[in-house]
Amino acid sequence: MTVLGLAWLRGPCTIYAIMKELSMSASSYHKSRAGTTYAAAKRLISAGLLAQSDDEAVTITAAGIVGLKNWLTPPIPVADIAHSADLIRLRFFFFGVIDLDQRLAFIDNSLDGLRTFLEKCEVLVHENEAIGDYFGVLATLSTILETRARIEWLTIVREWVQNPLAQEKGWAEAALRGLPKA
Repeated sequence: MTVLGLAWLRGPCTIYAIMKELSMSASSYHKSRAGTTYAAAKRLISAGLLAQSDDEAVTITAAGIVGLKNWLTPPIPVADIAHSADLIRLRFFFFGVIDLDQRLAFIDNSLDGLRTFLEKCEVLVHENEAIGDYFGVLATLSTILETRARIEWLTIVREWVQNPLAQEKGWAEAALRGLPKA
C-alpha cells in the first residue's frame, strides 16, 4: 500500500523513484522495504492497481485509487493500531542476560541515537513543508512525538534499572504511578 500511495502522491514516476524515496526515508520501516519495491510494483501492475507506460512511468489506476481509499478508511484493523516496531523495547524483555553496566550502556547509547533521530525528524518536517507535503508534515509529527516518548520512557526506566524498585507485591502498580499522566 505504501508503494501504491507513493505512486499516487508522486506519480507519474518510475518504480526506481519510489524505491529511491523509500531507501532515503528517515523511517527504518520504509528503508527496509525499499528492496521489495520492484516486486511490489509488479504485483500492483498485475492486479490492475498501477499502470506502467512505455517510458516505464507508473500511475495509479482508478482501481488503485479505490484500493488506497479502502486502506485509508475505517475500520482500521487492530493489528494496524497495535503495531509499533520498537526494537529497543523488545530488547528490554531480555535485559536479565546482561549485567548492570551493559544495561546502562545500552540505554545511554539508545538515548543518544534517539536524540539524533529526533533532530533529523525535526528537519524533515521543514523538508516536507518545502515540497508542499502537508500530510507528510502531520505524519512526521507523529514520529517526533513517538521519539520524544521513547526518550522519556528510557530516561524513566534508566533510573529503575540503576536503582531497581522493591519487587514486593504491588510493585508494578508503583511503577505505573511513576509514569507521567497522559
